[in-house]
Amino acid sequence: YAGKVIPVFVIIGASFGPICGAMMVDSLINGNRWTGPRSGFNPAGWIAWFLGFIVGIMPNFGAPVPAAPVAAFIVGAVVYFLCAKIGLQSKIVTLPAPLAETTK
Repeated sequence: YAGKVIPVFVIIGASFGPICGAMMVDSLINGNRWTGPRSGFNPAGWIAWFLGFIVGIMPNFGAPVPAAPVAAFIVGAVVYFLCAKIGLQSKIVTLPAPLAETTK
């Protein structure tokens, strides 16, 4: 089993690559800051993850994708950007101010 860890790492890279790409783009779109969680189902995030995951998992099926986790990251970032620009993001959840800020 130890010799079969590479496919597991490919799945991990395929899963997290597009998520990280989408998070980076969301941060850049919002002025290099995290605006908070999004409510419910965020279509932009799921579409970006799914398409990036497909690209990242392709080496497990014999497709020659060089640096698949990096390719998954790039696909997730580009797709999230495009989805955000056409309005597929869900609304941002407004969070209460931290206790330290309310006591100043």
